Amino acid sequence: MDLHGTLASLTRNILFKEWQSKNPNYFLAHAFVMLDEPNTGIWQIGFYNPEKERMVTFIVSDKEIQHTEDQEVLKEKTGIQPLIPEDVTVAVEDALKTAKQCLQQHYSAEKPLKEFFIIQNAEGHTMFNITYFTQSLKTINVKIDTKTGKIIKHSMQTLAEFA
Repeated sequence: MDLHGTLASLTRNILFKEWQSKNPNYFLAHAFVMLDEPNTGIWQIGFYNPEKERMVTFIVSDKEIQHTEDQEVLKEKTGIQPLIPEDVTVAVEDALKTAKQCLQQHYSAEKPLKEFFIIQNAEGHTMFNITYFTQSLKTINVKIDTKTGKIIKHSMQTLAEFA
């Protein structure tokens, strides 16, 4: 599981090259991975157009590459920032290991049911934003710097707080 390999595979693909030639105003915004059996090896790579305030997501797997149509996005207060791949030097596996250690140390009573992560530039950091959904209907979020591998912050919320 590697961001750089996934991006290389995507950018070499004819579907992507044709799309990019017609859509030069989009920039790489995020890489999302759902960590469950049905989604093994599938990356969702988002490209954002700030003028249109729209996102196109490429779904990249070992078998194929496809993309969504332009979609509206929930905007951050600070706006969606470009993800610079060179800023991601920590391996995904290492970030996930750090997040699991944080989970065990600070939230050991919680039992995760689902796990996913997004690599993005937000809150002044390029980060792994790792989220766990738990049996007790809570989310645990661990944000890890992609250059240092250090935890930026972690938190827990009930799902009701999102409503």
